Amino acid sequence: MSYKPPKYIYFYLLFIFLVFTLSIFSNQTLKERNLGIYNINESSQSRLDLNIKNVSELKIEIIDIYQTNNQSLCKSGEIFIYGTLRNRVNNDIVRIRLQNIKVTNQLKIISKSTSIEPTRNYQQSPVVIVSENFDCVNEVITLIFEEKINISYVLIRTSKNYETYNQIKSINIKAY
Repeated sequence: MSYKPPKYIYFYLLFIFLVFTLSIFSNQTLKERNLGIYNINESSQSRLDLNIKNVSELKIEIIDIYQTNNQSLCKSGEIFIYGTLRNRVNNDIVRIRLQNIKVTNQLKIISKSTSIEPTRNYQQSPVVIVSENFDCVNEVITLIFEEKINISYVLIRTSKNYETYNQIKSINIKAY
């Protein structure tokens, strides 16, 4: 007498495999939320209202830049993130600090050490990014938060101190 496996063992294994793969791929595709393209003022601050909840990462892709008369590097201006923390009792809008900043190869972070504050004071110094070449279009800035947060708006402050640089004109923002 030989061993007989249960009658529907292959069906059960196939079903478990399909459920497992669907759960993995559905989590990855639902996480990304494209928030759209935003324009940034050249000479003043721009407030980009996002009003999005449960964000752990924000990707900012540079779409277009303001060109100066001569060839110049690109500079982002000062980037601030304002929102609320999920585990706070009161929902006061505060400036959110970052856990990490990542950029693509052609960009350089000027203020990484001050933007990533090791103490837990829930405040972020501004993020300032400069390009390493004259064209920074299609480059990506990734802002990673320590915990899931609710983002109310992003404030990008530009000033006349950066007249020798090309400034960012429009960006595409994705939240994860």
